[in-house]
Amino acid sequence: MNDQGEFALNQENIDQMFTYECPDSLNIALIGKTGAGKSSFINAFRGLSNSSSDAAEESVGPNAQLVEIKNSKFSHRIHNSEIEIDINFFDSMGFNDQNDTKIDSFLDKIKSEFKISEFDAIVFVTQGRLSKNELEIARMYESKNVMLFFVYNKIDNYLQDQIRKLTGSFKRNLSLDEQYFKNKEKLDELVQSGINTLCKIIDEQNVFESFLNDMKLYDSKLLKNKNYKDKIIKKSIYLITSNSEDFLNPNYSKDGERLKNEIENHLITAKLNNYNINLLDVFSQRVIRYKKKYLFSNLFNGIKLKVFGNTMVNIIPFLDTLIGNIPYINAISEEELVNELKKNFLKQFGIYELQEKLRNEPSSISSNETKIIQLKELMKKIQKDEIINNLELLIQNVNNTRSSNIKAKLKDFITKILPSFGIGLANVGDDLIRFLPSISVKIASGLLAILALLTIPLTAAIYFIFLKISFKKILFRYEEYALVIYELLHEND
Repeated sequence: MNDQGEFALNQENIDQMFTYECPDSLNIALIGKTGAGKSSFINAFRGLSNSSSDAAEESVGPNAQLVEIKNSKFSHRIHNSEIEIDINFFDSMGFNDQNDTKIDSFLDKIKSEFKISEFDAIVFVTQGRLSKNELEIARMYESKNVMLFFVYNKIDNYLQDQIRKLTGSFKRNLSLDEQYFKNKEKLDELVQSGINTLCKIIDEQNVFESFLNDMKLYDSKLLKNKNYKDKIIKKSIYLITSNSEDFLNPNYSKDGERLKNEIENHLITAKLNNYNINLLDVFSQRVIRYKKKYLFSNLFNGIKLKVFGNTMVNIIPFLDTLIGNIPYINAISEEELVNELKKNFLKQFGIYELQEKLRNEPSSISSNETKIIQLKELMKKIQKDEIINNLELLIQNVNNTRSSNIKAKLKDFITKILPSFGIGLANVGDDLIRFLPSISVKIASGLLAILALLTIPLTAAIYFIFLKISFKKILFRYEEYALVIYELLHEND
């Protein structure tokens, strides 16, 4: 922006005013009581025995809860033909029912020590119970859209104990597999009872409150019922054994493969901007909303915005991150730009690939003709969706050379664009206060009246916040469609 408050859509401003944060790792913290098996979990996930030279050391004895922050990091390298990235596991200090260990402050120290803006996931390692402390941390991180994994660990030990109770002894000359299958029906019933108890605790303590609030905003009835909520909670629980030899044994370490797949493949796919979700993969459901989170982050949160100075940024440099191989806006038409953005969002959420399959090879998706018809109808609905198609209004506003003055653009945003998203000024007060504490809700609701009195930097900052709110609405709609498509594809899973 020049001194007159006009936008200059050129590469020089983009390079000068914006920096991008490129993810080079996944950062996952582990929380659990002393003896829950956090260290053995880290080892088993990486395919190491507890005696391996690179293994996380199991803590025992009276000082078991002590972990030095500098020694808390354990890396697991993912390296294949498509991707190379580190998964960093951070072992937290253990705790017990008697102490008052502040795990949240310990996690903050880890983030500070290793310069992590936020964890990508938190793994709660438990043997069937979650403490008040753990549940509070879970609620806090879920509200930040951090992925939660509740790992019911050492299921092999639990099964051995239950076999002893059922039969009078656990026979050392027979494998756990053999004895499990002899008592499978009763053991599965006991395990399911434990899962139900854990689900009830998570539900009653409103751990997934943020997600449940999102559910209320969905249009689809498929995503608003109690069964769907229960399914989401249940899928956050994983039965495993942290014995590295049996970690992927599907007989009793039932969720080892799912857990490993969701972290090593799908959470990575969600975080990296040039990788797309595969909705046909049964393990992809839980990361759909995290793809939205990372897309939004790549669009905005990684951008450092100058609002106090003689210049102001071009509002759309995120196109460089979003669509790295297309020309800048001054080299293509608005219509082409909008179409590229829509196509990119569809790809990121895994919808575009399905569209192509439905067009060219529907039998590769399903042999159920009714399901294929439902999916095709849903694709038509996406194409006509008003919220998604408001993207055209956004781009027109940003690139409107007849209204290059930032105050004129903001006025147009308030009078035309926000209403098209069903957003009133009264609804954005909280967002303005969060980003600009000096702005009150009363001022926000009367923004049009005082627009002429606002400084250029403050006007630009408010404009930027409104742009974020609008894009968040669009991404939310893509997320909802992806979740509905997943449910149609895997309704009998």
